[in-house]
Amino acid sequence: MTAILTFLGLLLAVSSAANAQIYAGLHGGGNFLQDSDVDGSGINGKGETDAGFVAGGVLGYRFGVTDNLSVDVEGEFSYRYNDVDQFSASGFSANSGGYVQSFIWMANGWLNWQIGDSGFMPYAGGGFGGVHIDIKDAAIAGVRFGNDSDFVIGGQLGGGLGYQIDEHFAVSLDYRFLITDDANFQGLDVEYQSHSVMAGIKYLF
Repeated sequence: MTAILTFLGLLLAVSSAANAQIYAGLHGGGNFLQDSDVDGSGINGKGETDAGFVAGGVLGYRFGVTDNLSVDVEGEFSYRYNDVDQFSASGFSANSGGYVQSFIWMANGWLNWQIGDSGFMPYAGGGFGGVHIDIKDAAIAGVRFGNDSDFVIGGQLGGGLGYQIDEHFAVSLDYRFLITDDANFQGLDVEYQSHSVMAGIKYLF
């Protein structure tokens, strides 16, 4: 992550402020949590969730580096939701209830490569920020554990393909992998790692 940020910083240093464009965007799609290790209080198990959704927005700057390269630096807020499906430990498995939701703030950097005059623009990059995770109405085999939340540090990596419709509008399809520090719910350390596939639209001012 440090190497990526350093590289982006060097690119920004050689780009001209006159080439910068402010943009705003919205994105959304499917969110898929990896099975989560659950440890603590004598428990060593794994939690599973159903496929869910993600929605969010960004506000940022696009800096021109060369005719075909540009860098996006942005702030992002997103919301992710997944229903809890099952919990297993020591050969025991039971249906679970409740849901997991997260509120995510990220500072992102993306390197864009424009393919000639085609309008297509592949990109890759990542970000770093804070993640507020809630677990609501949690239950295992009918035993209710209630609600809890935690705020943790997280980061993401990803990439995708953008298409410039005209001077102002661009659309995209991308993939993000988000990973955070373990969240702590009622004395249990719980992993939070998600894969997201999203479509987005941006307006460049």
